[in-house]
Amino acid sequence: MTRPLHALCIAALLAAATLAHAEIDPPAAENLARKSGLWEQLSGVAAQIEAGLQQAMHRAQLAPADSEKARIARVIARAYAADRLRATSTGIIAARMQPQDVDALRAWFDSPLGQAVAHAEEAISADTADSATAMKEGLRVLASTPRERRKLLDDLLAATHAAEGMVQLTINTTVAVQLGAASAITGVTGPSATQARAALEPQRPQMLKAYTALMLSSFARSYVSLSSEQLSAYVAFIRSPAGAAFNDVSLQAMEAALTAAASEMGRSLPGTRDGSNI
Repeated sequence: MTRPLHALCIAALLAAATLAHAEIDPPAAENLARKSGLWEQLSGVAAQIEAGLQQAMHRAQLAPADSEKARIARVIARAYAADRLRATSTGIIAARMQPQDVDALRAWFDSPLGQAVAHAEEAISADTADSATAMKEGLRVLASTPRERRKLLDDLLAATHAAEGMVQLTINTTVAVQLGAASAITGVTGPSATQARAALEPQRPQMLKAYTALMLSSFARSYVSLSSEQLSAYVAFIRSPAGAAFNDVSLQAMEAALTAAASEMGRSLPGTRDGSNI
């Protein structure tokens, strides 16, 4: 190998290594989280988790004492505190976003349409309607949606990988809660992470079907204020290199934050029983 060619190979390897480890600084990551609406959306997660857990206990005909309900509420508030979720999420964004995408993302999020999309997503995440009511409303909107607009919603669902992301998040958080709870109970040996995940994997096709319907109805409801032209432009952004990268990293950031919170909740829930607080 000649010396110039050798030097070029070394330069190429160094460039590849730099690209592989490229990241953005924490303030830039926080700026993107704020502009995208993710920052604000994370502030309402604790309330959503508590409402969901209360519904699940009601369906299971469980009736915790008022003192236990109060402890459960404190556990959820601590595990899903907005500052904790935001710190984890922005850490993932900082580590995994590429610097060359930042300008394109800022241009989108600062545009009138980018701001309209972010506000629509923030509003739907802050909605206090229960899940059954929300889905019913979404299905009503979807049923009256023209075919061309329905195609745009289908395209957005495919581009965002939202249904697949929800399935993975459900599996990961369920495993995290189980393992967290098992670790907090002395003398109890629960399933390993691999075993817990293997038990849930057969349900993936059914979950994907359910979440596809759920997310499609949610999209219909969330973006009802956007025109079809605006919705088409949003799909184009999500399909762009910068938009696709940020969408993927945002899903990873949410998953990391919510999985860590689920694990913390699982570890703490056994201690909410009155018998553990005598």
